[in-house]
Amino acid sequence: MRHLTLLCSALLLLLCNCHEDANEDVARRQGRMAEISAEVDDLIEDKSCNGADDCASIAWGSKPCGGPWSYLIYAPGNVDVPQLEQLVEEYNQIQEEVNQLTGAVSDCALVPEPEVECADNVCREL
Repeated sequence: MRHLTLLCSALLLLLCNCHEDANEDVARRQGRMAEISAEVDDLIEDKSCNGADDCASIAWGSKPCGGPWSYLIYAPGNVDVPQLEQLVEEYNQIQEEVNQLTGAVSDCALVPEPEVECADNVCREL
């Protein structure tokens, strides 16, 4: 009986450690997401434009049911687009992993890609 008690205690300790490790992993990933978000905000800050063709949008985030949470509007002429795409892809992937690790849920509503325009020389959603 004593061996069973020791075995159960060891398993509980192992489970607790795994839970703590999972929490640390989620926190680390969320920290990286915050870093990426700040980088992306800085990268797309200049939304100045001259015409509608000067504006674009990119899917941002990963809903647990699939699809993005929103879209970011930016002016490709003012942005290192490959860098933006790489950062957004990394952010979306990490958020998908966090969703899986935490069992996150969402409303599953599809977020349509916005139409963008250049109004008053600034890219914005129509």
